[in-house]
Amino acid sequence: MFNKINNWLGAHRLEIAITLLLFALVFLSALPMMLISIDSGHRGVLWRRFFGGTEMNRGYSEGTTLIFPWDRMTLYNTRLQRETIVFNTLSKNGLTVLVQASIRFRLLEDQLPELHRYVGPDYIDILLVPEMGSYVRNIIGQYEPEELYSIKRTLIEDQIEQSIRNGLDSIHPKRSTGHYIFVDEVLIRDITLPETVRASIEEKEQSKQIALAYEFRLLAEVKEKQRKKIEAEGIRDFQNTITDGISQKYLTWSGINATVELAKSNNSKVVIIGSGKSGLPIILGSDYTAAPADKADKSDKTAPDKQ
Repeated sequence: MFNKINNWLGAHRLEIAITLLLFALVFLSALPMMLISIDSGHRGVLWRRFFGGTEMNRGYSEGTTLIFPWDRMTLYNTRLQRETIVFNTLSKNGLTVLVQASIRFRLLEDQLPELHRYVGPDYIDILLVPEMGSYVRNIIGQYEPEELYSIKRTLIEDQIEQSIRNGLDSIHPKRSTGHYIFVDEVLIRDITLPETVRASIEEKEQSKQIALAYEFRLLAEVKEKQRKKIEAEGIRDFQNTITDGISQKYLTWSGINATVELAKSNNSKVVIIGSGKSGLPIILGSDYTAAPADKADKSDKTAPDKQ
């Protein structure tokens, strides 16, 4: 038996070698299609040619996977991605507005087989961009150009983001609760209005700021007027109090008390009690020696003696 096999192999040695060589060439040429390398942050979905098409119950994770050469593996990026799109929209009053929007998203790994079957690898152009454009145009159309130019941009971003999330939740053809994409953030990078409209809005804003500045100045002047009025009333009340409440006797008594306090100091001085016409003491040896009235009296008394 073995001799017959050896004899047959010896007789067909050339044909066997050629067959093995062809098989090796076919295997080597098919090896790149059989060994699938899945990079970090990616996931694969397998389509089987003879065993039911898309494999719905499994997704292939990072690493190397061996498949049949007639099957096909499609890789999806499951990392955070960002797409920036410019949409041509209309405002509430019908003016053309260019909106540059940026969306940050990632694919949901457990929904990749369904995404592959119902949408495919071109999900950005087929699913994401049209949905986003629809909601951007719908929301921008609710605002006037002045509102788009103001601080309502954050509100618009929130509305677009929530609308896209709600819209993507209902894309699945069989289940309204299924979705494929997680929307992390939507940013309005730029809103471009027609040049004439933009110039008009800027001029209006400048006029508004000038009006606010004048209003502030008028308010400051009113406050200053009130302050001066209150100050004048205080001065008037103080003068009335002094006029009505301070008598000559009180002034004399205050002068005597001040003289007593002055006499207690160590400075040299001569105090003559009651020598002034007003009854106040005369202080000698200081800058103030006598009242003007006393000086006038002394002049009158000495004038006849000179004659």
